Amino acid sequence: MTVISEEQLPTIQVRELVRAYFTTFLPRDAVSAATQAFEREYPLEDAVEWLHESSENPLWHGLIIALRCGQLLPRPSRLILGQVYGSEQLGAVLARDFANLEQEQLQLLCLDTKNQIIKRQVIFQGTLNSCPAQPREIIKVALTTLTARIVIAHNHPSGDVTPSKKDVEFTKRLQLACEVVGLPLLDSFIIGVTDYFSFAEQGLLNCNTDS
Repeated sequence: MTVISEEQLPTIQVRELVRAYFTTFLPRDAVSAATQAFEREYPLEDAVEWLHESSENPLWHGLIIALRCGQLLPRPSRLILGQVYGSEQLGAVLARDFANLEQEQLQLLCLDTKNQIIKRQVIFQGTLNSCPAQPREIIKVALTTLTARIVIAHNHPSGDVTPSKKDVEFTKRLQLACEVVGLPLLDSFIIGVTDYFSFAEQGLLNCNTDS
């Protein structure tokens, strides 16, 4: 009996799926040649890498998508950018990170179920006094990241962290949009020069993280 090591198992699984894929539309005597051609282009021992890419060949592109959806190979470890323990801790970190920005900037922080930051992205960087953005832009990034909950933050270069009428209206619209897709908005921060304003700390957000 041949003993298969754990290192070999993913490669063998991929080869079997490749052959099964080609048998769906190729004659039986052509399957082996097609499988070998695919392996020359995409070495199976490197499958963890190319599995997350695409191919210009439409037939092979379909196969890669099928393998990716199969979840049979380990994905690369997800980068953890930090842990969120509360608004006070995160507000202090954001105040430091936003220091010296001359333009208003809106950032999105995507968190997993353990409140670990798995993605941080600048959604918009505006002029000196404005930073227009739409909730749909934030929702789109969050959903493609497969995040469990989100936090947004933007700075006031003037240093005054008092929320403007537009700040309040935007946060309300974003929270409503998040509720529609079942995505909790944990907090919305306004960052000044050395301090911050937290909508959650001020009781201006009703967040349910049970979903």
